[in-house]
Amino acid sequence: MKHHNKEKLQNLPKVGRRYFLKSAAALAVAASMLSSLEAMASSDVIKIGYVSPQSGPFSPFAEADDYIIDQVRGLLADGLTISGKHYDVEILVRDDQSSPDRASNQAADLINGEEVDLMLSQVAIGPNVPQQCELNGVPSISTMGPWEAWMFPMGGKPDVGFQSAFHFFWGVADIAEVYTGLWNAIPTNKKVGMVWSNDVPGMALGNAEHGMPPVFKAAGFELHEVGNFPVGADDFTAHIQAFKEDGVEVVTGLFNPPEWATFVAQSAQMGFKPKVMTPAKALLFPSGVAALGQSADRMSTEIWWSPAYPFNSSLTGQSAAELVADYQAKTGRTWTQPIGVVHALFEAGVQALKLSGNPKDPEAVANAIRNMQLDTVIGKLDFGHGPAKNVSSMRVVGGQWRIEDGKPEIFITDNKTAPEIAIERPFEAL
Repeated sequence: MKHHNKEKLQNLPKVGRRYFLKSAAALAVAASMLSSLEAMASSDVIKIGYVSPQSGPFSPFAEADDYIIDQVRGLLADGLTISGKHYDVEILVRDDQSSPDRASNQAADLINGEEVDLMLSQVAIGPNVPQQCELNGVPSISTMGPWEAWMFPMGGKPDVGFQSAFHFFWGVADIAEVYTGLWNAIPTNKKVGMVWSNDVPGMALGNAEHGMPPVFKAAGFELHEVGNFPVGADDFTAHIQAFKEDGVEVVTGLFNPPEWATFVAQSAQMGFKPKVMTPAKALLFPSGVAALGQSADRMSTEIWWSPAYPFNSSLTGQSAAELVADYQAKTGRTWTQPIGVVHALFEAGVQALKLSGNPKDPEAVANAIRNMQLDTVIGKLDFGHGPAKNVSSMRVVGGQWRIEDGKPEIFITDNKTAPEIAIERPFEAL
């Protein structure tokens, strides 16, 4: 049996050199055709990367991400037609886990592995994602952090800007003006106690030359501070004691919600009772306010967006109030300010792709953003006439929390920075 098989093998026709070369050439042509087909298929798909802190301590900023991304994916289910060519659209979502290093790694993977055409991101933890985009020439739009805390850590200059990275948000001076507008609404001795966190946003807001303090001073307030605190701090007694001794009646600073809860509890224990408490970030989310109980009543903060804003989405046509109602109906959760901001981020991203004429050309997309103006659910974005190159400002007003029937609700109480947004209630002392 074995001998018979050996004869069969010996009688098979031998493959000549010419036949081998022809076969190899055919395979090469087939491979080339397959590669071309893959390239053509790739050129018909727009890839949008999105990085945000969906877990970790900064996750409240991304609480509405799933809702917004599902909404945008539904709107883009049939793709986009740009300059007569149809494109499918993919949105690739990554969680940076509230870690700057992971944000950089996720950005690198989306840029080099997925070859995204446009990157969208939140920069509450720092501008690591847009920095990767600028280094690699990938168009980027980011939000969720003061523009100064985005530009300066990347080595940017307001009069120069960047090639590929763009940002929209309020600036430090904007909310400083909001705060002084709130404080001037009631009589105080104008002594302000400042408590800044020792991180990128805290250093930006508390900077003695370019932060909020110069604006406070120009408005006639006397400033008192003990020093920056490390993120996660659980002891503010030194700050509180100094403020008591100095007769401080207004408190401000940058806190995460747990840090602010500690500051409030220790203030009560030490008998420190200021007339105004206006921390940044700590009072953005209803959950953080609810944790404070009745003591949060009449505490104040900046408002980035609310259902009272008189603007509509360029994607869905929804008003701010309609977007909030839809979110609450579909998720069963209370609305939060980042809903409007993240929605506007995708509004800006889609508009940039449309305006580019060629969404697969990074330079064309970047140039489209550079002078883009767009009416969004948070108001008008204007990247060509912002406070710095590559930056669009956004509306920000003053607000105050009221605890009624045990439920926290925030109301617009100062609109000097955006008169088109109506005041809902007058500002009151604690």
